[in-house]
Amino acid sequence: MEERRGLNLGCIVAGLGLVLSCCLLPYLISSVYSVVGALVNGSQAPTWLWGELANQLAGESNLLYILLTEAPICCVGTVGLLVIILGVVLLLGGTGGPPSAQEQDLEVSPDEPYVG
Repeated sequence: MEERRGLNLGCIVAGLGLVLSCCLLPYLISSVYSVVGALVNGSQAPTWLWGELANQLAGESNLLYILLTEAPICCVGTVGLLVIILGVVLLLGGTGGPPSAQEQDLEVSPDEPYVG
């Protein structure tokens, strides 16, 4: 049962990590683009690729621009908060270590007769 719970927990954490990565990917690509642009053209201010793309996609719509630029950061904050809450719940609800050999010997199966 513990192994299955650990597997489910691993899948949940991996899924949340994947969501975090997908939300941060546009910012990572844009930052790398800006750093490379700054190294190649030191005299000009580098452009923010994600902001330029969001501006082109949004056109005159301020709401769409804000959604394209701020929604991924809101998702990252939400998923990060979920990871923290999950960690706290697991910390508070932890069952401790695995049962000791003495505890396992004391358990009697209903199928086995009690030998005292």
